[in-house]
Amino acid sequence: MDDEELAKLMREIDAMDGKAPAPAPSAASVPAVTGSSEVARQESGGKGRWVVVAAVGGGVIGFVLGSVLWFVPGVSGISTGIGAALGGALVALFGRPPRWLE
Repeated sequence: MDDEELAKLMREIDAMDGKAPAPAPSAASVPAVTGSSEVARQESGGKGRWVVVAAVGGGVIGFVLGSVLWFVPGVSGISTGIGAALGGALVALFGRPPRWLE
């Protein structure tokens, strides 16, 4: 995405928020952004939250399912919840956070 498209998109977002449109920046005043640094900056902000959300969500769901399946030998709510929390945290650690969390 070049600088002009980005400036146009930002003006559209400002118009949707009800803000006054900002003056269009010149090409010299907008610094060039490489894709890799932008991705790294976005991942570092939401990665920790994503790991926590996945671990808590997985743990709760695992606990509930383990409690429902109490009659199966070797299955308890605690063990299933801990396993699901660890699994969810590992998957989230190596995956990307979803857009709704960023």
